[in-house]
Amino acid sequence: MKELFNNYNKHINNTLIFLIVVLFVYCYFGSFSFFEAHFSYLPDFDYWKIIFHHVCAFVLFFVLGLIFVKFVNKTPLKEVGFKLGNWKLGLILCAIATAVVPLLALSTVLDAGMTETYPLIDFNTYGQWYYILGYFLSYLLYYIGWEFLFRGVGLFELEKGGLSPLSAILITTLVSALIHTSIAGFGKPMVETLSAIPAGLIFGIVAYKTKSIFYGLYMHMLVGFLTDVFIFLIV
Repeated sequence: MKELFNNYNKHINNTLIFLIVVLFVYCYFGSFSFFEAHFSYLPDFDYWKIIFHHVCAFVLFFVLGLIFVKFVNKTPLKEVGFKLGNWKLGLILCAIATAVVPLLALSTVLDAGMTETYPLIDFNTYGQWYYILGYFLSYLLYYIGWEFLFRGVGLFELEKGGLSPLSAILITTLVSALIHTSIAGFGKPMVETLSAIPAGLIFGIVAYKTKSIFYGLYMHMLVGFLTDVFIFLIV
């Protein structure tokens, strides 16, 4: 057993243990099936199921992530991407994404799996402004949590521990792609799971080059929001 702990890297292993634990909790207790099993009696159940899922991601990934980074790894927040970083490059990349992402989001209307899944709520049923506002605000919280976990914690903390940036990006891309599959109980469409691979690589590279999570957050959020809007309006 002693050889297992040769060259033990506390920073990397702390980070990997945190990722394992928080993702386990997320997949079992932040899933739609968990909410369905315990809260099906609630009014507007289908709506609150989505809000619950999004808020769980924010609490587990962002709130607990902040606590982990600050009090366990003792890393300043600016070192996990909580800064503007290379803002000139970031703005250029966001401008490119603003032009390209709408075309990618528009293409999702051609896939039956995507149109059956999104939007996550029925805008015809929950069409009042407060339902829609609550939904998109919760979606924003979800993306904040997701980007902080996979880029802020997963990329920057693993890199800080001595892992190569490429290895950290590949590890976080692998995990995020797997979560998109039915393995994690969310059952995303296959085209979304496949697109999560290049997306994870791109968001990781953007975070690494800009030293910030904010630009990838904008891109990721833009994809999700526009996908919902286009599918609802066109299909």
